[in-house]
Amino acid sequence: MFRRVLLLAVTTVAVLSGAMLAPGAATAARAATCTGGVAVSQFAFNPSSVPPGGSSPLTLVLLNCTSQTIQGSTAWFGTYAGQGCPVLDPVSYSYTIAPGGTYTLTNTYGDPGFSGCQPTALRMNVNVNVNGAGTVTTASATLQFSATCSNGIAVKQFSFNPATIPAGQNSTLTLVLQNCTNQTVQGSNILYGRYTWAGSGLAPGCPAIDPVGYPYTIAPGATYTLSQPWGDTFPTCQATGLTMTVNVNVNGVTGTVATANASLVIQQPASTCHVTYSPSNWQGGFTANITISNAGSAPINGWTLTFSFPGDQKITNAWNAAVSQAGQNVSAANLSYNATIPAGGSQSFGFQGTWTSSDASPTSFSVNGVACS
Repeated sequence: MFRRVLLLAVTTVAVLSGAMLAPGAATAARAATCTGGVAVSQFAFNPSSVPPGGSSPLTLVLLNCTSQTIQGSTAWFGTYAGQGCPVLDPVSYSYTIAPGGTYTLTNTYGDPGFSGCQPTALRMNVNVNVNGAGTVTTASATLQFSATCSNGIAVKQFSFNPATIPAGQNSTLTLVLQNCTNQTVQGSNILYGRYTWAGSGLAPGCPAIDPVGYPYTIAPGATYTLSQPWGDTFPTCQATGLTMTVNVNVNGVTGTVATANASLVIQQPASTCHVTYSPSNWQGGFTANITISNAGSAPINGWTLTFSFPGDQKITNAWNAAVSQAGQNVSAANLSYNATIPAGGSQSFGFQGTWTSSDASPTSFSVNGVACS
């Protein structure tokens, strides 16, 4: 079994109090069973149910039932209900409680967000230990992950599995809807997405993804599942990610009743390009020569170099490349006679420009959307 310590968004709040308790609180606390001088008067999530991906504070309250100071520790551990979900290994916290006093500790737990893990619940346990006596009592609490129902429909799942793929492969995108009503619900899902990369706009060489609709019919209390392969199977696409969105519509209801997003990481091959930027500047003006070297074993057939000026440079003319500039962003594409960079070879181009306050050289370059060294 996959074991991993996982304490999500931990908020630890320890509160110690003496024997002077409010009458109501003292009555409630002392009603708990006292073992080894300690009673668990509370171990509960609040709230006890959250949407998938959510979290909730879990609070433990201990009572010292004796007339002496008690010291010890608590060990928190848990398990998720759901395939592919982690086990939460024990995490310990020490405590000291004055005679008749209480000790409060709050930790926050939630959906682990792991690929392939779609938990329905989290069961947390605590072992209460007293120095010299060992474990004297235990307690459990359960957090439910319940999808929010909107106009009779809840999105129980919308995720990729696996969440990371190499370029050229696909991942399975799964949508699961639940009918929260006692009547049949009909409607449609509208899926659309966008390939992403380090730059702005559409990733180089990647297609646009137009919205596509899928009708559904779900019986009372039942679920509907839609699974599709998505990835980067386009040889020219240099995307490093894919973001998909689903809008859920219900017949007879105006507008979208639910929306969900899913993200896929696409691992492009390691960079084989190297860029050398060689400037020559004077007050108010500069020139720069750029060399793109191909350290890979295959030629680069057609290239576009992109980078951003950290200063306020403005390019006025260029040679050996078609250069355009938008603000600080620069794009330089090959001409017909230098489109190929052979394995182990290079191509160079240059430009001239002006500057006012800064002629700092760029330090980050990409060729065809892939970062270069």
